[in-house]
Amino acid sequence: MSKFNLIEQFCLIQLQVLSDRENRLRKEMYDCKIQREYLTHFLAELTEEQYCDQFSALISEIKVIDEE
Repeated sequence: MSKFNLIEQFCLIQLQVLSDRENRLRKEMYDCKIQREYLTHFLAELTEEQYCDQFSALISEIKVIDEE
């Protein structure tokens, strides 16, 4: 095999390695995006639930005051 063919073969292999790596990184980025969306949604639900609990407590206090 000539030096040119060896260098060409090496470059083609490296290009394939880079392509594989890019695909893997895209999948990892997509996974991160899904996890970020899930956690953001989960935090929003927790905050909403916390406010609902606070409103329930406030309503209970108002009822007690009204009964007095």
